[in-house]
Amino acid sequence: MELSGVLNINKPGGMTSHDVVDVARRLLKMRRIGHTGTLDPRATGVLPLCVGRATRIAQFLTQADKEYLITMRLGITTDTLDADGKVLSETDNISVDPADLPDVLNRFVGEIQQVPPLFSAKKHHGERLYRLARRGETVERQPITVRIHELKLLEIDLPFVRFQVSCSKGTYARSLCDDIGQVLGCGAHLYALTRVRSGRFLVEDALTLQQFEQIVVEGRILEVLLPIGEALGHLPAVRVHPESSRWVVQGSGMAAGALLSFPMEVEKGDLVRVLGYRRQLLSLAEVTVAGREFATIDPRRIVLKPVRVLAG
Repeated sequence: MELSGVLNINKPGGMTSHDVVDVARRLLKMRRIGHTGTLDPRATGVLPLCVGRATRIAQFLTQADKEYLITMRLGITTDTLDADGKVLSETDNISVDPADLPDVLNRFVGEIQQVPPLFSAKKHHGERLYRLARRGETVERQPITVRIHELKLLEIDLPFVRFQVSCSKGTYARSLCDDIGQVLGCGAHLYALTRVRSGRFLVEDALTLQQFEQIVVEGRILEVLLPIGEALGHLPAVRVHPESSRWVVQGSGMAAGALLSFPMEVEKGDLVRVLGYRRQLLSLAEVTVAGREFATIDPRRIVLKPVRVLAG
């Protein structure tokens, strides 16, 4: 029987995310493994790997909120917006009052617009931006909306500033540092980054590649593979009546009257786990109403649109 579940790996610096996948494929002797959100080679920290059938949920784990420890270097800008790039500007005149930094950082809390870095995996007409950049091509990039939930200043040791950020999927730490540097007037780039959380996965629980290899050698891999249902634990849950489970598994939409519970905190368009009567994971679905409206709607109204059937 093929292994299935999610591994929480602590990616070391100097490796690409795909390098880590290749190590896992070699150790587990299987091809069906993928990661859930690219980390730059210099970056370290949480990199969940989906193994076997769990590759079916990779895109949904990618959508989870993230948390990073960021070291920003003031006074230098680069073409890649990080320490690996070509220096574009440099100044020793970093006239930044440390007392002003918390207020500057607070400007970036909430919904903000970011322009994706030219050196990024985002696609332009089907081609990765970093490939265009390596050929010396520059293309116009449309800003995207992301949300910074919290931005906490940890340490100031000029020209370095260290802070922690909790943010939505798709947030570019490199763009954040570049934007902060522009506000400060001295320029800045991302010097170091560690992802300390991705959804429910924490860096303190993550396995180094050495630990992972030892576990495989000892035949204990099932002890560290998180089941699909637990890996999706960051998503709110909806429960259906026992007689409705078969309709869920067949990919049908669900009416309000078919549900046993509906979370108050969800908004229209949110993704939820659909659980059976015994709380077994049946599918993922999109809700068509906000939780606060659920108690007053017609029981015949379709409130769940199927996204991915996971049972069976």
